[in-house]
Amino acid sequence: MTELGRQVDAFGRPVPEQEPTVPQSLLLARWLWIGAVLIGVVQAFIQFVDRPRLIAELRQLQPQMSQQDLDAAANSGIMFTFLLKAMILMVYLLLAKRMLEGRNWARVVLTVFGGFGVFNALITVLMVSVVGPAVVRELSGVAITGMDAVFALLVMVVEVAAIVFMYRPESNLFFRAARNRRRPGHPPRPVGNGWS
Repeated sequence: MTELGRQVDAFGRPVPEQEPTVPQSLLLARWLWIGAVLIGVVQAFIQFVDRPRLIAELRQLQPQMSQQDLDAAANSGIMFTFLLKAMILMVYLLLAKRMLEGRNWARVVLTVFGGFGVFNALITVLMVSVVGPAVVRELSGVAITGMDAVFALLVMVVEVAAIVFMYRPESNLFFRAARNRRRPGHPPRPVGNGWS
């Protein structure tokens, strides 16, 4: 005897359920998450192209360092930043892959990461616009330029768009259908106005 609501073929065998189709909104959200990380890579590259400024900032923080030590610290900082960006990109790629497989936990983790990114961008822009970059540098020792604020806003817009696309109605239907498909031995649960 077959389960209620389960389709069977001419011989009474259960027909495997079709994989739910990934909606365009989730495909676009994946590229937006990757784009947000790549914008950060571009920002880091632009900052490190100005090596004399980086050396000058290091010299201000550690005036006792020799030129050789400053060069080594700058090189280490550049390498660390790019390795960190590469690791972040790999994490986002993995989460986006899981999201496209219908794993809701990946969507939630991406939402949390995006929320932190939006919060960081808002703080950066507010600090620069309200107190000015000179006061921020004096208080924190970190130089935040207008370019940093522009990149923060750009990343924020991309992350907000990615979050919106992940929670569109067709995306929610996809996650429900994927969850129902993974529940072995259970009849499909209603999705929206019909059955999955």
